[in-house]
Amino acid sequence: MFIRAGEGCSAMSTDSSEYHDFDAWFAGFFDGEGCIRISIADRERYSTGFELAPMLRITHEQLTGTLDAEGWIGVKVDQNSEYRVDHRLQPQIEVTETYRDHLMEALCAYCDARGVNCHVSSLESNENRSDQYIWGVQGISNTRTLLTPLRDQFIVKREQVDLLLDEILPRMDQGVHHEKEGFLEVMYYVDRFNSYKGGSRGKYTLEYFEELWGMEYTLE
Repeated sequence: MFIRAGEGCSAMSTDSSEYHDFDAWFAGFFDGEGCIRISIADRERYSTGFELAPMLRITHEQLTGTLDAEGWIGVKVDQNSEYRVDHRLQPQIEVTETYRDHLMEALCAYCDARGVNCHVSSLESNENRSDQYIWGVQGISNTRTLLTPLRDQFIVKREQVDLLLDEILPRMDQGVHHEKEGFLEVMYYVDRFNSYKGGSRGKYTLEYFEELWGMEYTLE
């Protein structure tokens, strides 16, 4: 299920070993560097002839802080028979939240201003989780466009972002991952990426695909 940009929410991560009061943290960012204002525009359809619209705007530094503290940056691997190797690699950035506010509206506005395609989706609650709202950016071009101007401001995820921009995305740009040998090469760097802080080693690793295809990757 997809929801319109602006139907967002605020996140509180419980995966980190350190508890973050994300509401207070993000409010501090807006207080110091952000733009919070009422936009006034001519609108003939209103009886007063004007429209008042609350507006939030975030900067490079604020988005970097959001992704560094609470975001997920990675390469998702899933099985897909439409690809020659029956698996797909998908660079992805996400911020997941558990209730709605204006944060996702601000994130989407940031992307719109920079020509980055983003989406906001929702997951209904079940016995294991509450409702979740996910802002995300997918794909090689969108991921690169979003992360490149933010790179130098990352602290926690700086090694991951460098590896993604310098090693993983250029290889995917060349299409090497559409053949088994190139796929293994990219997975070598994905494994390195997931070994850094915040990374997650799931089912799909370099070793998994080496065993699946009876091949061995050797770093040149």
